[in-house]
Amino acid sequence: MKKPTLCLVVGVPASGKTALARELARAINNAAYISKDLIQTPFTAAERGAGSTYSLIRGPAFQILVDFAGVQLDLGKTPIIDAPFSINHGRNDKYRDWVPAFESAARKYGARLAIVRCLPPSEDILKARMEERLRRNESPWDSWKLDHWGEFLRQEPLHFPIPHDDVHEFVSDGLFEDRVEDVLRNYLGAEDRPV
Repeated sequence: MKKPTLCLVVGVPASGKTALARELARAINNAAYISKDLIQTPFTAAERGAGSTYSLIRGPAFQILVDFAGVQLDLGKTPIIDAPFSINHGRNDKYRDWVPAFESAARKYGARLAIVRCLPPSEDILKARMEERLRRNESPWDSWKLDHWGEFLRQEPLHFPIPHDDVHEFVSDGLFEDRVEDVLRNYLGAEDRPV
């Protein structure tokens, strides 16, 4: 890429963000990938979202993501951060406004902060993806979301606010590979691809 870039891939659970973030990390030379789930899940898998461990780890996990971005930019890499941030706007804590910390990290290294919001093609497809993840026992915490579907969508709307001017909307549908190429070339400006 012509300019150093910090790329956040965000969206509600099951929106396709992990698949996209991993594809971007594979396709961009010198990319470094991290996921919020890689940090939090070992500590919070049993209580996901509402328990005391989650409350204790949420802040440190956020700081690890921001620090990871800075370290990778300092090393000349392109950090790809996979994290939902879809519920933050509804919380009254210091992580409600999550964008400024990443803007600051990018600015420190003269980098662009690029945010890709993953969207499912429809709420029905999102629900089907969660049901499939639950069936395969990949995401047991999806059970609450499915049992409280309306409440989940109110807490984590597909189009949650992102207070940033540089946001690309990515619909994770059947044309996934073509859309990944579009994000790489037309949004991120990736020209240097792995062999």
